[in-house]
Amino acid sequence: MPEQPQESASFISKACKADFKAPAIQESPSFINLAVTLNSEGEVLVIKRVKKEIGANGKLLEWAFPGGKQHTNESRKECVEKEVLDETGYKVVSDREISMRVPQEFHIILVYHLCHLAEEKPVTNPAEQWEVEEVKWVAPTELKTLFTTQLNPAVAKELGI
Repeated sequence: MPEQPQESASFISKACKADFKAPAIQESPSFINLAVTLNSEGEVLVIKRVKKEIGANGKLLEWAFPGGKQHTNESRKECVEKEVLDETGYKVVSDREISMRVPQEFHIILVYHLCHLAEEKPVTNPAEQWEVEEVKWVAPTELKTLFTTQLNPAVAKELGI
């Protein structure tokens, strides 16, 4: 049998390129783990951001619960404990998740953790000083004046406000 001419790979790929439409790839949402940490006086740990962001409501986000984005091969618990240490210098233990919320405007999942202090005093200086301008303890009722977005209802209930 005579040998059939073979099409080269480059010929095939050129022919396919014009009609090829890449499928839309949706990334998995990122988990953002936030610590609701209480001290022995019943105060809540908050941070003031260096870089202010605009929230979904168009308001400036200045104060927040410490926390951050979960990395691959890291549990939500490990993430929140590490982020609090990095941002505030406090060593905390995540006791449980209070609430999980998926804001429609962003491709994230917010997870609120109830945490307690492993040590009453900071164990180190904050490692992320470029991210955190101030660390302070506030009465739970002060959150309503510091935060410019609505407090998560499950967190508010947990804090008795």
